[in-house]
Amino acid sequence: MRPVSLLAALAAVCLLSVIVAAQAAVTPEENVVVFARTITDQNINRRIVYLRPRVLPAQAPPAFLLLPYRGGAADDMADLVHAARLVRKYGTWVIVPEAFNGYWNYKMLLGSLTTPDDVKFLDHVIDDAIATYGIDAHRIYMGGYSGGAMMTIRYACEVPGRIAGGALVGAQMITTLAGKCDTSAPPAMMFINGDEDPVGAYDGSSTLMSAPASAAFWAQANGCNATPQREALPDVVDDGTQTVVDRYSGCTSGEAVRLYSVLGGGHTWPGTVDFSPSLGRTSQDFDASDAFMQFLLQFSR
Repeated sequence: MRPVSLLAALAAVCLLSVIVAAQAAVTPEENVVVFARTITDQNINRRIVYLRPRVLPAQAPPAFLLLPYRGGAADDMADLVHAARLVRKYGTWVIVPEAFNGYWNYKMLLGSLTTPDDVKFLDHVIDDAIATYGIDAHRIYMGGYSGGAMMTIRYACEVPGRIAGGALVGAQMITTLAGKCDTSAPPAMMFINGDEDPVGAYDGSSTLMSAPASAAFWAQANGCNATPQREALPDVVDDGTQTVVDRYSGCTSGEAVRLYSVLGGGHTWPGTVDFSPSLGRTSQDFDASDAFMQFLLQFSR
């Protein structure tokens, strides 16, 4: 596994904020309605993009809160992961809130006037979705890419029992958060990590737990068997990557934790466009968005 250089990591993170800037709105998809709202939270106006089925179901629908990467607009994040297709295929709402000034407050930097409490903000978004649109409070999921995935971990730790599942690309547990994490009602968790990620070291660092240790943390919280079952996904595309999946079974809620390790993969969302050599390789052997939906929709509160 390649060592991560500081300059390379910084360059890769900065690239995330500009790589899809050309997109101005969510690409239309048949039978999917897209609209945006601004809500005021902690005296800050925050933009949120909503994607829903054109024909509303009779029963309360599930919702997936999708948190963008650093600097990412909601529209760009939705297009990157083909969110409209997910709405059409699975019948779920996708709700994409934007970070304040492009940064999610996942490092617990509270106290600064310029740093809002994003845990409270996400609570607000969920409460509003339930009250305004009749979202099923028992089937709310959260996930994201890079900083958005890190924010998902923080939310799961601080608001136990609110989300039924988390879906993470390019994120691991912050070491100092692990000891403070409330696991009294843990969500199901699915991690996707490249072992050559130039932004967050797969094997961990002085501030990050490794990807396997992060998955094991949530497996223990969910009462799973300590040793996962491993399988290799078919290597169907010659893209320099191969993926192995660690599945933790015997959990309180079934197979509640998975880790997809993309061998040769970078800080990328499998099944999407190949960003840049600065971010590493993107696996085309599976579609992360579909894998997330198929995993998450098994679970409810």
